Amino acid sequence: MLNSLYRRRLERDLEVWLEKGWVTREGAAAILGSVADDGRARTAAVIGFLGAVLIAMAAIAFVASNWQDFPRPLRMLVLVAGMALAYGIAGLLARARHPHFADAAVFAGTALFGASIVLVAQSYHLSGDYPDPLLLWGAGALLAAAMAGSRASLVLALVVFCLWSWYEVTEFGWIVHWPFIIALAAVTATATWWRWGAGLHLSALAFIGWTGTSIVALAWSRDWSAAATVLLMFAIGIATFGAGRFAAVSGGPIKPAGRAIALYGLAGMMGTLVVLQLLMFGIGSGSSSGDAWPLWGALGFSVAGATLLSTSRASGSLLDASVLIAAGAGTAGLLHLSQTVNQDSAGPPLIQMGIGVLALVVAVWAISFGNRSASRTAANLGLVAFAIEVLYIYWVTFGTLLDTALFFLVGGVLLIGLAAVLVRLQRRLKPADAEAS
Repeated sequence: MLNSLYRRRLERDLEVWLEKGWVTREGAAAILGSVADDGRARTAAVIGFLGAVLIAMAAIAFVASNWQDFPRPLRMLVLVAGMALAYGIAGLLARARHPHFADAAVFAGTALFGASIVLVAQSYHLSGDYPDPLLLWGAGALLAAAMAGSRASLVLALVVFCLWSWYEVTEFGWIVHWPFIIALAAVTATATWWRWGAGLHLSALAFIGWTGTSIVALAWSRDWSAAATVLLMFAIGIATFGAGRFAAVSGGPIKPAGRAIALYGLAGMMGTLVVLQLLMFGIGSGSSSGDAWPLWGALGFSVAGATLLSTSRASGSLLDASVLIAAGAGTAGLLHLSQTVNQDSAGPPLIQMGIGVLALVVAVWAISFGNRSASRTAANLGLVAFAIEVLYIYWVTFGTLLDTALFFLVGGVLLIGLAAVLVRLQRRLKPADAEAS
């Protein structure tokens, strides 16, 4: 669908370029011919994939409903034959040059493999932790994906691995389930080898989910306050962004993964900063004697992310690193002050103003970074964060219209000054970039 939309936009652009003489008619035809209009093919592939899923679910339901009527040897024969049939059909479809339908058949075989694990364990009364079959299923799905080049099976492997890690943490006492990182690395390496952008984004989302789950489990076991926990997530977002930018600029096979990691790290920074404000001043963060560890951890992750960013040799990396380390250190310091000052004094309003200023600075920096790196997503994230922060300041932080007007006046002047500084920096960087190229 996205490819079809792009083709229609390209057709309109080429008409304008032809009128202005920027391209020849032969060149326009060649450009348009390089973009395949495969919308109908993709629709057929999606429908065929859904059909394969329904057939696999029907086979699983039939076997499960008649499971007790089959003798044990016949049970194993039915399961093995079902998987062999699915993989055999996948091979025939791949030879016939129907890769989408072959992918669906591999997915059906992988789904049957997962059902077979459960049914065999039930048949032979095998005991053990119930996440273990999920690990086996995920490993089988990953192997099938790697051997057959099946993207659908790779996604299934990632989902099953996530469920495996979730149950290990929530039901079996793991706090930081580090074995999941090994499985995630294997999935990410496969997606990187295929140069599959969607798979890299899914891996980044899985890592974010695992990180959040691990931090919440650690906070629960160590009696950290909610605000300190979210602060640590914010700092990990800084570190993730720095690592992603380092990977994206360094080049090589990790470059596509670095871009995805950097964007999700930036999104995590923006989101957790908003939540942090609500926890610190909106619904009460509370204080805990164990909050020193997340504070020091936040500083450490901020410094690590800024260090990676500053060594990436990207344009403006020193400015980016300075902003991020200031944001991490500033939020950690403000959180510490919010837990020590007297609530009846003038301290809390000043802390509110400080966290608001930091949030606005980070939002403006995100807009600047998005413009410098030609990343519309990063710029949009900064714009959304800036709008949310302004609304938060207006409705929550300041109590009188005079205070609000004064803050907006000062903020407007600061933003105009910051814009002037950015313009001068960009003018200085342009000649250097031209020489480097």
